[in-house]
Amino acid sequence: MPGYEITDTFSEPYSQATAALPSYFSPSVVGIAGVPYLLDTESGTYRRESFDVVQQRNTTDARDVLLLPVDVWRQQAQSWHLGAGQSNVDRDDTLVYRYASSYGVDPWTEWRLSLLPSTSQLAGTSSLSGDTQLLNVTSSSTDYLVVVNGQKAYWYSSLSTSTAPVGSVTMSAGNTIIDATTDGNHVIAAVSDQYIWIVDGPSGTPVKWANHLYTALTMVEWEKDYLIAADGNKLYNALKSNNPTLLFTHPDTDFRWYSAASGSSAIYVLGRQANKTYIHRIGVKTDGTGLTTPVVAAELPDGEVGYEIESYLNFILIGTSKGVRVAQADSNGDLTLGSIIPTTVPVRCFEGQGRFVWFGNSAVDGVYSPTSETDIFPSGTVCGLGRLDLSRTTVNALTPAYANDMVAPSVTGQVVQSVATFADKRVFSIGNGDVWFEGTARMPGGWLRQGIISYSVEDVKTGLYMQTKWEPLKGEVDLDVSYDSTGFIRVADFVIQDSIRSGNISMNGVQFSRMEPRLVLKRSTTDSTLGPVLTRWEVRSVPVKGRNNRWTLPIYNYEDIEIDNVPYKTDPLAVLDTLLSLVESGQLFTLQESGQSYTVHAKEYRWQPEKVTANGKSWQGVFMLVVEEVA
Repeated sequence: MPGYEITDTFSEPYSQATAALPSYFSPSVVGIAGVPYLLDTESGTYRRESFDVVQQRNTTDARDVLLLPVDVWRQQAQSWHLGAGQSNVDRDDTLVYRYASSYGVDPWTEWRLSLLPSTSQLAGTSSLSGDTQLLNVTSSSTDYLVVVNGQKAYWYSSLSTSTAPVGSVTMSAGNTIIDATTDGNHVIAAVSDQYIWIVDGPSGTPVKWANHLYTALTMVEWEKDYLIAADGNKLYNALKSNNPTLLFTHPDTDFRWYSAASGSSAIYVLGRQANKTYIHRIGVKTDGTGLTTPVVAAELPDGEVGYEIESYLNFILIGTSKGVRVAQADSNGDLTLGSIIPTTVPVRCFEGQGRFVWFGNSAVDGVYSPTSETDIFPSGTVCGLGRLDLSRTTVNALTPAYANDMVAPSVTGQVVQSVATFADKRVFSIGNGDVWFEGTARMPGGWLRQGIISYSVEDVKTGLYMQTKWEPLKGEVDLDVSYDSTGFIRVADFVIQDSIRSGNISMNGVQFSRMEPRLVLKRSTTDSTLGPVLTRWEVRSVPVKGRNNRWTLPIYNYEDIEIDNVPYKTDPLAVLDTLLSLVESGQLFTLQESGQSYTVHAKEYRWQPEKVTANGKSWQGVFMLVVEEVA
């Protein structure tokens, strides 16, 4: 067999092969990154040994490791008040009190999770169809919820499934209401006859706001004691006279105005043409005699279509085709937009009360899978509300906590058009004419997906047990778990009794890389106004300890070596450079030993030069390389 001479430098290996070395090499030869090397097997320094591999959590937060035995890991949830939108619960940037998604549950009180109120359909609205708006109006010292639909305004003095409205008023016979607003005491409507009409109560007679005939009404809004009317691409200060004041004509004749809101120092008006949306601000003249010319205060990103603008607590709320944006005005009145709070359908309405803002969500996902709970959960998305908590922010100052809220559980594929608060209850209208209101009973059931738990490391863990705690109320708490994205399975059913406040479930040593819990709440079977209140959930696991290999390889680095009586020539300087680069770079490479291949990285070395080479340009000797297996 002829000699095997290595003369090139080792900046790249000769081969990336991972198969065993050729059979004609003796066991004293190993392959390192595809290159054969002869080992010094006579000095007693060549060895292979094992070492323990212990996982470590890759997070700097110690909140879930305190007061625990060594190597026992805990992940817990004991409040959910920062809302939804967080898919992973144990990264460094994770917000502790945030979760992935929910349906039918109320996370807004710290240290507890409960069921939301159920809803009922308002009497008389099942026969309605088409666009429906809700207004709060006070007439003759009586508070009314006014349902505006078709040609009529229906006046309700209470929320009931059986009590009819106290009156209904046809605004303009034979003509459909396009948009409606209120000054607090009247209903003011833009009607398809291109007039604006006003009525003062459930038995009142509508009159024209003015005798001015418009041509293409799209909007009427009462803001800062002014009536703003949109007529095609024109904006008017619609004074109660026959000559409204033209505020602005948009240069694009196809541009249309759709919504307005009162800011702290300006009126904001949302309009669009195709998929481009602008928000203009209109100032009030310092002497109060009129309004200034509109100027652009903000624009939405291209392709994000604006539908609604509202204001509350010095925030401007914008409903778009992508979801909700919260904005604030600077000293000039221009708007800074926050991040999108995503929905799968456009948002078209808002209602602020207390620290919360409710918004229309026409596709609340309540699907429960597997489908064993179809009696209490919908089979698809349903119409309902979302909720923002303006007192708590998440990723930035203009992204408040948010979550899904109440739903109309039997209505799907429609548009939530309006939301209001009446008698301290939330009420919302849907594009099929339905109006739904908040009841006293709890939702039949709700669920919350906590988010993926990996303990910040992807290696395998062994589950010990899970624990759930609750207040002593009636109802049921169930626990589902998904291991490594294999689908949820039921692991526990806890039927709550007054004297029992916690439940434990053994995980029976199940091994997983990732897991995700889903908490399921069901109301009492004997009293629909009661439901469970969950206060804490936790899981404990231990890392799976493994054993890897470590090799100490005394490599002959001489210019003349002999393997199985066959002489070889090498370049010791090139070999030295190659082996040093493996240590310094930390790269992974293949070690071939005795017919087996391993993925390893070099940990350390020791170079023992003995004599110079024949040309006197480098040393030769034994290079001691320590490598460790990467599991």
